Amino acid sequence: MKRVFSLLVIFVLMAGTFLFAQSYKGTTIRVLVWDDALTVAVESMIDEFEKETGIDVIFERLPSGSILEKTAVSISQNRTDYDLVSIDEPFVPQFGDLFIPYSQWPQGKVYPKIDLERDLIPGVPEGSYWDGSYRGLPINGNVYVWMTRKDIVNNEQYKKEFQEKYGYELDIPQNFDQLLEMSEFLSTKGIYGFAPFTKSAEGATCEAILMFESYGTKVLEQVGEHDFEVVLDREKAIEALNMYKALCQFAPSGWQDMGHSERIAAFNQGKVFSMFQWPAIIPDHENPDQSLVSGRIYYSAPPAGPARRAPVRGTWMLGIPNASKNKEAAAEFAYWWSSYEAGKELVKVGLTPARTDLLLDPKFIEQKPYFVGIFNSMRYSVSRPRFERYAEVSDVIKVNWLAGVTGRVTPETAIDNMIKGIDEVLGRYGY
Repeated sequence: MKRVFSLLVIFVLMAGTFLFAQSYKGTTIRVLVWDDALTVAVESMIDEFEKETGIDVIFERLPSGSILEKTAVSISQNRTDYDLVSIDEPFVPQFGDLFIPYSQWPQGKVYPKIDLERDLIPGVPEGSYWDGSYRGLPINGNVYVWMTRKDIVNNEQYKKEFQEKYGYELDIPQNFDQLLEMSEFLSTKGIYGFAPFTKSAEGATCEAILMFESYGTKVLEQVGEHDFEVVLDREKAIEALNMYKALCQFAPSGWQDMGHSERIAAFNQGKVFSMFQWPAIIPDHENPDQSLVSGRIYYSAPPAGPARRAPVRGTWMLGIPNASKNKEAAAEFAYWWSSYEAGKELVKVGLTPARTDLLLDPKFIEQKPYFVGIFNSMRYSVSRPRFERYAEVSDVIKVNWLAGVTGRVTPETAIDNMIKGIDEVLGRYGY
């Protein structure tokens, strides 16, 4: 009797899924996403979603730098070319009003609606929050992770010499003072202590924000409901810049113009002790065909400054435009993408999950030890300035940060110019 009842339940569930899928039959949604290993992984499994739901998906991947321009010309309050759009966290304030608040998303018919607070890693939901509400569904656990060479900190001779000179153990650096001393020590062994990000790109802004927050100062804050002001503490910011500049003394040659490719190459060649990295790039370091240090890396939250640890967060959210005519189908696709069942397969082909139950699944941690580093970093995560004209603020930060770090101007001048430049941005928009 129990067996008959169980079979009946299974039949009812299958029949319900079939009926829901039939209700979507003939629906096509257009999805705009950034282009990296994560979205390639998602695209590889879209056929499964289409079979389950009857929804046809047109999936468009663009370089992250092109997403903003495409979103700006393709979506307004009254029209949209897409039913689901990915937005990088710093630009949620710029585009947030074009999307339905997550609290108003419909329930899923085939896949359950995600509970942002219960299902996602602590820290992730904040990436989609703006002006009193979550503007979409955060979709990846994207945060700076600190990488430290396991083979170096476990070298008994190095440990003995370091202990004798500095009075504490050579290990994963817990603060920037320790990192500086470890870098100084390792320079005598032909090893670079740190690899910075100094290309004139968003990565330079991220490094600046991490250092500023670590030293106890934010850059920009909202005041009241409709105003903003520069809150960068000059002395703390100068101290942060000076520490970063000091660390760069122990960076590989050519450090004044280092971006992702240069940092990856230096670390993979075994030249560098430690540095920050984004999760989507970490598999390059663990690929034995590309990396001499594969399997020899610790992943953790970053070292702390005098104030705190402050890894920069960079989650992407999926937003449903107010003007979409396929809101239920769009939500269904987002719920599928972020579901446990789809996620456990997507992880195998490159997904960096935002779900706690996937990120801390022991079988995935065994294969991808950096998942624990993502979880630990996200607990301390900080955002870049939340402001509708963030791109212009970022330009001011990176230009002046790099000028100070590379010695084109003094740290004092760099920070003074940064404060002045951000004030000018605010003034242009009436703040």
